Amino acid sequence: MVIRKSVNSPSLAWSWFGLFAILAILVQVNAGILQTVDQNAFQVIATLNTDSMTHFFTIVTTLASPLVTLLIALLVAVVLYWQHQRLVGLLVITTMVGGDGVAFICKELFKRSRPTQQLLADSGYSFPSGHVFGTVLLFSILLTLSHAYLKTWPLQLGLGVLGLGWIVIVMVARVYLRDHYATDTIGSVCLASGCWQLAQTWFWHWSSPVLAFLQRRQKQPLK
Repeated sequence: MVIRKSVNSPSLAWSWFGLFAILAILVQVNAGILQTVDQNAFQVIATLNTDSMTHFFTIVTTLASPLVTLLIALLVAVVLYWQHQRLVGLLVITTMVGGDGVAFICKELFKRSRPTQQLLADSGYSFPSGHVFGTVLLFSILLTLSHAYLKTWPLQLGLGVLGLGWIVIVMVARVYLRDHYATDTIGSVCLASGCWQLAQTWFWHWSSPVLAFLQRRQKQPLK
């Protein structure tokens, strides 16, 4: 199996969900500390404001869109299917689709308005960021799979550094373009991390019964 079992996944999942819940409550009550964090983030990132940076972050936003991350996850699932890792492939695609659904429901539930004066027009609600959510979830999946396919720690470390760097760039892009507050992107990191840990927990709980069921079906004679 290309995914290692971890006894810490349930605890990690609920820890991440707990952090997201705290942030969501602060969003709902429009807490002053969140306003301070978001305003300071806007002021710092505004120092980057140039036409070239706007063009760059627009490209980043396109590459990190939920559609693109979903297509990459689908490609990963297909590769896993052809490598006879069908349950893992199913886990990858269902986690991405289900996770995007959870993020959308959270947007509709909390109904946080987007920032004004957007540099790149976007619709819908602000909390959490769908772009950051999909990016973090996809990276978490790829990093977990890398332990099976990248045999040396320098390669695994390199992937981790590149992935974290890309996540930070996407987070900055969404704030720079004024499509999200900084706390929207932080909430996405917490929610996506919790979703992947929970998905792994469910996977290890159900994978053995599902495999046993499929094996029994294969042994049954054709009618």
